[in-house]
Amino acid sequence: MKGLIIKNQNGYFTIAGPEGATALARSRGRTKRKGSILVGDWVEYEQTKDSAPSIVSVYPRINELHRPPIANINQLVLTVAAENPDPSLFMIDKMLVLAEYSRIPGILLCINKADLNPEYAEKLQTLYEKAGYPCIAVSAIQEKGISQLKEALSGPVISFSGPSGVGKSTLLNHILGREQFAHQAVSQHTGRGRNTTRHSELVRLMDSLYVMDTPGYTSLDLDSQVEDGLDYLFRDFRPYLGQCRFNNCRHLKEPGCAVSRAVNEGCIAPSRYASYVSILNEIKNRIIRY
Repeated sequence: MKGLIIKNQNGYFTIAGPEGATALARSRGRTKRKGSILVGDWVEYEQTKDSAPSIVSVYPRINELHRPPIANINQLVLTVAAENPDPSLFMIDKMLVLAEYSRIPGILLCINKADLNPEYAEKLQTLYEKAGYPCIAVSAIQEKGISQLKEALSGPVISFSGPSGVGKSTLLNHILGREQFAHQAVSQHTGRGRNTTRHSELVRLMDSLYVMDTPGYTSLDLDSQVEDGLDYLFRDFRPYLGQCRFNNCRHLKEPGCAVSRAVNEGCIAPSRYASYVSILNEIKNRIIRY
């Protein structure tokens, strides 16, 4: 039977099988030797009357994230807060680049706590919709925008990701209609959220639709392989690629750069371009350091 790995419990895998039935299985020797099995993996497993279910093979992955380890994400809901904690545009752009690099088919920006700063929530929404990303402003506390967010979810595997303290767990509890995920307030001393999610687990939302709250991150490293195609990973850069004077243009200080011209003309947001330069420098410095 074909099933979806929804939880890993020290080598025991919970599999969502046909018609929502679940089974607790282990992997066979050959499958085990081929590598790790991740939450989100589609597997083939056998279930007999005389023995416990066993995983016999793993289907090829469409993508994979390493923080936390999860595979086959159909939609990433990047969740930030309009305030408390204050959003970092650089971190948002970095996470979007990672999602593009990982070839996640659907990317949605969710701006939570919009009630705390409606003007900035609207500013963020305008900025990233212009960059090519669908955005939804919500308030988990006031329960505004929850139904719109729920309608925008597209699975079967959906990962909610973003900094700690932005309200991912609270949002998911509203979507699920029950207290499934633990949540804590933002620290008054540091202004940061506290991690409440400790492991990867997919939770069934409805038929063939599973969601996951990923542990919040405070830093994010991009692979050096991103450098050569970094400009393409910025959606708002794509209309101008191939129009620069030089074929190997890095869009820094080269004359005749179409991307730089688009920034000066207001077609690309300065913050997005600043993130591109910062990520490029970050990757270059890492290569030199190593």
